[in-house]
Amino acid sequence: MVKYFFPLKVADSVFDIDYDSFWENGVRGLIFDIDNTLATFDVPSPDEKTAALLKGLKDKGFGICFLSNNRRQRVETFNADLGFEYVWKARKPLLAGVRKALALLGLDKDKVLLVGDQLFTDCWVGKRAGVYAVLTKPIAPRDEWTVRIKRFPEKLVMRAYYKSLKRG
Repeated sequence: MVKYFFPLKVADSVFDIDYDSFWENGVRGLIFDIDNTLATFDVPSPDEKTAALLKGLKDKGFGICFLSNNRRQRVETFNADLGFEYVWKARKPLLAGVRKALALLGLDKDKVLLVGDQLFTDCWVGKRAGVYAVLTKPIAPRDEWTVRIKRFPEKLVMRAYYKSLKRG
């Protein structure tokens, strides 16, 4: 049962994902969580390094969509200088947000990678939707209270994940 929450891969950050490998394997769309994946929840816009990464991925040919449980204003402010597709109030782990993101990208689920920092929202909804799910470490130790309560059970699941990797 716990394996159901396992990500496809784990990365320290969005900068440590081998996007070229995913491209070579047919992935053409990237769905990113925002808060604590691309920026802390209290930072309104992406920093220069993050913006450059996202623009570089778009230039490579990836379609990009943000998928956030946050409010419209938060997502629109974050996206203001980027101009990517987005879904706000996605209600992850419900599937409707991912389905909308897939429609906005115009891609089938097997052509999309979802990147996020939470097992019980990002990875779980990605796996349930049939897209590839990569878990990043949170970029900052501070979280909103609703996320903080999920971090301990996430650690337990990740222990099981790493043990399963050692067993092969």
